[in-house]
Amino acid sequence: MANTKTGKQNKVVSMNSRTWKDSADSFKEYLETDIDFNLVFIVLFLIGFGLLMVYSASSYIALRDHGSSAYFFKKQITADVLGLFCMVVTLFIPIKRIINLPHIKKMLYIVAIGVIFLVIPFGIESHGARRWIQVPFIGGNLQPAEITKLFMILFLAAMINAMGNAYISSWKGFGFCMGLTCVASGLLYTITDNLSSALIVFCIAFVMCFVASSDFKKYLFFVAAGLAAAAGIIAYVSSNDSASEGSFRLTRISSWLHPENSTETSAHQMLQGLYAIGNGGWFGRGLGQSVQKITVLPEPHNDMIFAVICEELGIIGAISLMIMFALMIYRMLLIARNTKDRFNFLVVTGVMAHFAIQVVLNIAVVTGSIPNTGVSLPFISYGGSSALFLLIEVGLVLNIDRVNRAESRRG
Repeated sequence: MANTKTGKQNKVVSMNSRTWKDSADSFKEYLETDIDFNLVFIVLFLIGFGLLMVYSASSYIALRDHGSSAYFFKKQITADVLGLFCMVVTLFIPIKRIINLPHIKKMLYIVAIGVIFLVIPFGIESHGARRWIQVPFIGGNLQPAEITKLFMILFLAAMINAMGNAYISSWKGFGFCMGLTCVASGLLYTITDNLSSALIVFCIAFVMCFVASSDFKKYLFFVAAGLAAAAGIIAYVSSNDSASEGSFRLTRISSWLHPENSTETSAHQMLQGLYAIGNGGWFGRGLGQSVQKITVLPEPHNDMIFAVICEELGIIGAISLMIMFALMIYRMLLIARNTKDRFNFLVVTGVMAHFAIQVVLNIAVVTGSIPNTGVSLPFISYGGSSALFLLIEVGLVLNIDRVNRAESRRG
């Protein structure tokens, strides 16, 4: 009897061992086939590099103002860890089931719009603008504009998918989507005084409508009209010295055109950024050796962190970083091309457009190619809200890619 009992126990242990081994093998196979580790590696590299540069760019200011050289670094790493956790959770959310719930499109749009209004009663002022709300019990600040970007991508993907190709290709469908987008962009501009986020939301919607439409002529017309309007404003400011008086936006354009006239005021940030790029040369002064970041360059760990990268790591380091961003966007492009579901395709396109627009705008501002717009560099600039919601967007892309791979494997 004892031998029989022992034999059954050994059999149970053996079966459990095989079960655990089979589960481990299945999970290993799942990881190998259903997750784009190329994209994951690029994102993790950008996060790690961003933390390194945030510490390097902010250490002097943090020690001077907060008594600890790692003050901004600790806050950023907390946001990144929370963002990575949210990315993993998002990776396994059943997106299609949620998006098919009744009235979900209305709810997405209401959230995208509603969070902007929270700034009115709960907003706190920082850096001369009222764009943040304080999160209870945590003490951190949350920028509603980042929530609006995410929910507008989901809303537009669901709306365009429901419209169908024929309707979104028509003027009426295009006008309907862009009209709803203009409401969100207008609220971001008027309530939070955040022109850069308003433009980003508008451009994301424009790109998503463009890729979903079979008629591209109207988009060429709007691009040409936009470029003509921008050229007209620049020409007007350039030819009229008093045109920018009393207008903050026009003053920025005037300072961009004639930085020598406002070296200590509105053009100070741009000039110091260009000095930092020039000081770096090809190979840079060395990590942590930036001179401009010490009291001279405004916001060295935030919008102007690319200038610090150029000064410390040189043009070679800056180009290497741009290559990593290009690879990330390329991986998203491949995922979008392999996506058969229209809604999923539009979500990946919206996320890809969001990253591409912010990277291009930030680098263009720092290099003096366009007037200052106050756009952060994804995963590199200091900013908890941006890191958190950008990582959620990456989680959405990985989720969609996981579904694509699973469907391809089944048949």
